[in-house]
Amino acid sequence: MKNSYNLLTPEQVAGVLQLHVLTIYSYIRQGKLDAIRLGRHYRIAPEDLTRFIESNRIRKKQQATRRRKSRRV
Repeated sequence: MKNSYNLLTPEQVAGVLQLHVLTIYSYIRQGKLDAIRLGRHYRIAPEDLTRFIESNRIRKKQQATRRRKSRRV
């Protein structure tokens, strides 16, 4: 782990994700977004934000090649 302490505030994370700051606090309380608590304040490590984004990525499903059955009338 890198010893880089460029921690982000929930407000900064909300700006990056274009979400309301209360949503960020909710994700922290639910354990969806890892955070560090310093007194009464939360800070989010950039690595934790990256992990959160990657864990919520929607991946395209590979389209299975289907053979169409001909319909008989």
